[in-house]
Amino acid sequence: MRNTQEIILDLKNLIYTKGYIYSLCLILFDDFHLDLNKIHEVDYRSKLSVKECSLIIGFLVQKKIDFSIPTSPEEVFLLKEKTYELMRELQISFTAPQFAKFQEMMERQKNGEKFEDTRENRMDFFVKDKGMMEPMFYGGDGVYDFQYLEYLELKYKNDSEWLIKNRGFNIYKIGEVVNKIKQTLRAKAQKVMQINIREKFPEIANKMRKGLKKQFSNEKTEELLRQQLIATTFYQYNQLFPHPNSGSDNSESWNKFYENLLDLFIVSPTDLKGTDQTVVESFFENFSFVPECNSSYEGPGHFNIINSRPLIKLGHDRYFVGIGYLVPEAVYESPFYWMWEDNKYRDTLAKHRGDVGEEIAYNFLSKVFGKSNTYRSIIIETKKGQRDTDIDVLCLLGNRALCVQVKSKKLTLTAKRGDFDQLSKDFNGAVQDAYNQGLISRKAILNKTARFFNTNGDEVFLPNEIDEAYIMGLTTENYPALVHQVHMMLTKESADPYPLFLSVFDLELLSHYLNDPYDFLYYVRQRIELVEYFNADEELVYLGYHLDQKLCRVEGYDGGSIDNQFGAIVDRNYYPYKTGVAHLLSEADDPILNRWKDPKFDSLVREIKSAGHPKTTDIIFHLLDWSGDSRKNIVEQMINIKSLSQNEGLTKSLATATPPYFGLNYVVSNVANPKTLEHSVVTYAKLRKYLSKSNTWLGMGSFSSSPNLINFLVYDDKSWHIDMELEHEYKETLSKMKETPITRLKGAKKIGRNDPCTCKSGKKYKKCCGR
Repeated sequence: MRNTQEIILDLKNLIYTKGYIYSLCLILFDDFHLDLNKIHEVDYRSKLSVKECSLIIGFLVQKKIDFSIPTSPEEVFLLKEKTYELMRELQISFTAPQFAKFQEMMERQKNGEKFEDTRENRMDFFVKDKGMMEPMFYGGDGVYDFQYLEYLELKYKNDSEWLIKNRGFNIYKIGEVVNKIKQTLRAKAQKVMQINIREKFPEIANKMRKGLKKQFSNEKTEELLRQQLIATTFYQYNQLFPHPNSGSDNSESWNKFYENLLDLFIVSPTDLKGTDQTVVESFFENFSFVPECNSSYEGPGHFNIINSRPLIKLGHDRYFVGIGYLVPEAVYESPFYWMWEDNKYRDTLAKHRGDVGEEIAYNFLSKVFGKSNTYRSIIIETKKGQRDTDIDVLCLLGNRALCVQVKSKKLTLTAKRGDFDQLSKDFNGAVQDAYNQGLISRKAILNKTARFFNTNGDEVFLPNEIDEAYIMGLTTENYPALVHQVHMMLTKESADPYPLFLSVFDLELLSHYLNDPYDFLYYVRQRIELVEYFNADEELVYLGYHLDQKLCRVEGYDGGSIDNQFGAIVDRNYYPYKTGVAHLLSEADDPILNRWKDPKFDSLVREIKSAGHPKTTDIIFHLLDWSGDSRKNIVEQMINIKSLSQNEGLTKSLATATPPYFGLNYVVSNVANPKTLEHSVVTYAKLRKYLSKSNTWLGMGSFSSSPNLINFLVYDDKSWHIDMELEHEYKETLSKMKETPITRLKGAKKIGRNDPCTCKSGKKYKKCCGR
């Protein structure tokens, strides 16, 4: 395995080859111009990412760009393929220290040593020795390009005066410039056919190879196939060549092709007619540069001018935009660094960033939980006048709370280079401090010994029934490998719960897809409970998996990694929706739009919510824990026995359970008497709960004449315990009853015989409630 610097040296030599710019243009077009209808099917592992292409351009502009015509089209293709080869090797080189540690660990295990999964061991293996460089550089982008513009005004609204005065930067008009540049480049891209050659050609080649081998040797067959691949690669750019009747000879045709290929990435101030010219001029001044610079750039973790100035000035009114994504990103990120250079403005800037972070969090969460259940800037006091901490945003849902701590700490360049000390410092500022605050807040809520006040000094009274509080950390920045860092670096006591850390960009997606507060908080609970069970590269992947499969343990598996393709199904749905092109795409190709839904179960949940039980959240969470088939089955049975009761004029009932966790029964009474229905439901609920040895039980009832599925419910979450008198009484009652027997639902959570008993007796389940 070669070291990183050797590979970068070879990459630079390749980049400075005559005519390489045209090979780069092919890469940039192929890898960043995708069919939105099929973006969830793209193999992103075969493509270069925004960060990888930024690295290439960062090296390219260190010298004068060579626009010489390439020796041949084959040379252009060869340079392109060599680029992919070196970039794959470069990624592997970043994992060399961990690979060496893994080999050493295997050798030591052969000698009888054991390695426990502790934070210290994780830190040593995955974080130290630049272990975080690879996940930070090769992780997902973390933000959609349109999100940068949507958050721009909110992020800098308090700084607009400084930005106008010092940089001529108008946060209210700059979006028009960025969008017109995007439209210009998109219009030019229409000249090229969208054919994913790198993914589709291997399949075509396999079919052709069988026929060719009948006529030619293996060597000749592979040569012909390669020639076909090169021809196919350029065929999609057919419209960039002169018209066949133009009279151009072959060399002139290729010269024109290279000129037109480059022009796919060129914009000019004249493309922005109709836009405030003052804004246009300041834009090009703030976000463009002339090549033969960026000499200090050495690779990941070093300042790269292309990230702050994504437009390369090639000549009079000609600017090369190789990566369109970098334009809104630079517009969003750069103003912070401009203001940070003004020492007199730093304190003001810090305050504004904190205020904006809370506002963004509150805006999203209040839409989910409702303004009456969402509080901002809550101060906690256990002693009068003594402030313990504060909760940036507090959300309430029945007997559950969500404590949100907002931070605006950026990951520094030194940390991105893998420097352990700086990485730890940045992590503490962005994550650990927020988690520690969350623990204090959670304890204050659950212990019920503190008082809570808003910023006006008014006391906020929390419901007494709150028995769980989740901790969410929120960063206003695009924090690379956030999920991975939390999993590896968080310091916590074993008895303390994990937090869920998101960026504001992640929160936007969660609040869009999980806009029901019960769905939202259920996702939070599942993410926290399954931190050690599942791992994924970014929150987008967890969300996609939850929408498609539901985050829950998989029977027969001790855990696993979630494939990034689950994040891609969110891309396929959300990106077209937000950019206004969803109506132009096929709904049949959208996995989220076509995911399985159960309207009957949704109707049952709505009726449970309307009952207003203090433990509604617990009830719904228990139901959501069941598999989709189980939920569908129980609701259909409830509907069926209600129909039977109506037709036969008799009282009907059913019961089902997943002991020792949860069970339910349902009674349909043919007597329209509330007291009779209540007595039947409560009696059957107590009976079924005891006999199934379940710790929680939901009893539901309805009148056969009622249009509602539920007219009464009771919920009991007292831990099961042995009671011989009750057992005798209930068995006697059961012998007189004729109803559906208790069944274990498929896909339900099970407790092992040797697991601790859920009644918290300290005994094993098999020697306590499970005997």
